Amino acid sequence: MPVHDPRDYPQVLARIKDKVERQGIELGPVLTEAEIEDFERACRTRLPEGYRLFLQRIGDGCAAMVDGFRLTRLADVERKDLSAPFRFVNHFVWEAEYSLTDDELDNEVNFALGLQGAERVHVDRENLDELIEWAMANQGLELIDVGCGQTFELITAGPCAGEVWDFADVGVQPCCERQDFLGWFELWLDHRDDVNYQKDFVYQPVHTTNRSAGAT
Repeated sequence: MPVHDPRDYPQVLARIKDKVERQGIELGPVLTEAEIEDFERACRTRLPEGYRLFLQRIGDGCAAMVDGFRLTRLADVERKDLSAPFRFVNHFVWEAEYSLTDDELDNEVNFALGLQGAERVHVDRENLDELIEWAMANQGLELIDVGCGQTFELITAGPCAGEVWDFADVGVQPCCERQDFLGWFELWLDHRDDVNYQKDFVYQPVHTTNRSAGAT
């Protein structure tokens, strides 16, 4: 289930609704447009359309979803400014910083931000925390907190708006394959306790990849 074309939303929503009913999944009551708009005004954002439609047509929140953790109801989501763009486009493991040379760190950060050529930035190691804070903005809308510093968040602004990302205390990464909210939720419906949102992801540092590509 990838990032869906909005033209496919009606059939995707119908399919999800059917699976929810057949599996006896208990969701919270659907929301009105006014309730969603109240949240959007408070957080200075427009929620991704697939998620809005899910809230209006299928339900809001789930008592036990991934690994038994609850899917957060919109009313329980932290009110914060979600207008600033989340700037990462690829995974970034900041915990790896200490094992990298300055050039390697530059490559990792620019890859994570999707910057090439003249757009590339030089990373000052001393200011890396500030750069990460700038790139993270206010993160996203927290869907699930699975403990140990890990959350799944819906990105609301920036180049990856609409995608669900995996946040941890060591770094961030998109689902692999990438998922919007509808794809992310349906993947859980299809696999339940065996769902793996990173099944196709193999971490290989960018500088290692580049070095291998240049080897003869």
